[in-house]
Amino acid sequence: MDSCDVLIVGGGPAGSSCAWALRDSGLNVVVMDRSAFPRDKVCAGWITPPVVETLRMDLADYARGRTLQPITCFRTGLVGGRAINNRFDRTVSYGIRRCEFDDYLLRRSGARLILGDAVREITRDREDWIINRRVRAPMLVGAGGQACPVSRHLRGGEDIGVPLIRAQEAEFPIPESAEDAVRGEAPELYFCPDLAGYGWILRKGRYLNVGLGREDPRDLPGHVTRFC
Repeated sequence: MDSCDVLIVGGGPAGSSCAWALRDSGLNVVVMDRSAFPRDKVCAGWITPPVVETLRMDLADYARGRTLQPITCFRTGLVGGRAINNRFDRTVSYGIRRCEFDDYLLRRSGARLILGDAVREITRDREDWIINRRVRAPMLVGAGGQACPVSRHLRGGEDIGVPLIRAQEAEFPIPESAEDAVRGEAPELYFCPDLAGYGWILRKGRYLNVGLGREDPRDLPGHVTRFC
């Protein structure tokens, strides 16, 4: 059986950032995730300068072979209504592709990786947590989001009792004939009239991401259709 100082379940930005900080402290860290990376994630996909600063990202290094779209304007309005432009004299966000961003952070963490293996069993002996009878560690971190198996185990299967956000999105290369249709520096955000969700249109380099998310998931396909 493998062993480590800290086992982190979840290889997204939370898990990989935690692993990166712990590795910087000299600990032996393993990150486990049910997905193989790179993997897709439903998300419009942008980060802010404070995120860049906190994660000590080298933007020049990150941009080599990855999408990094400076954002200096947001176009906002209601679905079906008039929109306004909010312009800034500086870069206020960066458009990224989550498949690239998450993989970058995970590889940069320097942790040992167990990918494509879902958590099926969590047990505990006197000193260690044991996952899938494969890895043991005295410290276990749950970083798998709302459906994290560590969180579910500690709650005894009880509902966490917080609203769920459900979303649909599509991300695809922009054909040459449509390159002038959406400006990369100005993502578009359109709020549902009841303010329970919003849709987005975000160009990131040669890719376009279109989606809509709502706190109230009833008739999500209908809201997506009206937005489109």
